[in-house]
Amino acid sequence: MKNAKLMVLAALIAAAAAGCSSGPRVKVEELESKGTAANIPTPDWIKDYIGKGVSALQAQPQFKDKYCIVGSESGVNKQFALTWADSFSAQQRIGAMLRTNIASQYNAKVEASAQSSGGGSSASPQGTGSGDFKQSIDNSINAVVSVSYSGAQREADWWILTRRYDPDQKDVYSDEYTAYVLYTIPKAELNRQIASALETSVSKDSALYDITIALAQDILRGRVDVMSEPK
Repeated sequence: MKNAKLMVLAALIAAAAAGCSSGPRVKVEELESKGTAANIPTPDWIKDYIGKGVSALQAQPQFKDKYCIVGSESGVNKQFALTWADSFSAQQRIGAMLRTNIASQYNAKVEASAQSSGGGSSASPQGTGSGDFKQSIDNSINAVVSVSYSGAQREADWWILTRRYDPDQKDVYSDEYTAYVLYTIPKAELNRQIASALETSVSKDSALYDITIALAQDILRGRVDVMSEPK
């Protein structure tokens, strides 16, 4: 019976996510949070993050010159969520975001280089084969991601217990704990470390050298947001 209810709930959630014409039927209700016992309201950083993502945090005056790094994990077990929050480190999250964002920046610069040389989007600088060039990019990204970046400061953590349910069938529901951890790191400090890691990731005779140095300089000067959340 329990499995059947969960299957019904899963179907409802899928329908809501698909934006069916009848509108979402799954409701989400907060049952408890870290602040419940002490009657402490949900902090603004949690509201902003849940509602609009990291970009909303970055827009706050106190974070103007810092990157905000938020980790989150969900599970049905409260202790699991709390243990995860205690052990969360900004380093892994920084690495994951750098991998995505630097890869995107490399692709953009390779495209621009190919277009300016008249070679089209499939061209590689200095006539390098596409496979070799891709490997060079992967090597540089791996080198940057593997660096242990310093300066991250743990600001706060929070957890929330929410219930998803069908308003027409109150006994069909799913409860879940979600833990959140907020770190910040000065933009100038992280940019400097990333630029340095990029510059040392390629040799001067590499076909990737000019593009890498240009990317490193853009990051160093704050022209590239290397910690933006994927859209």
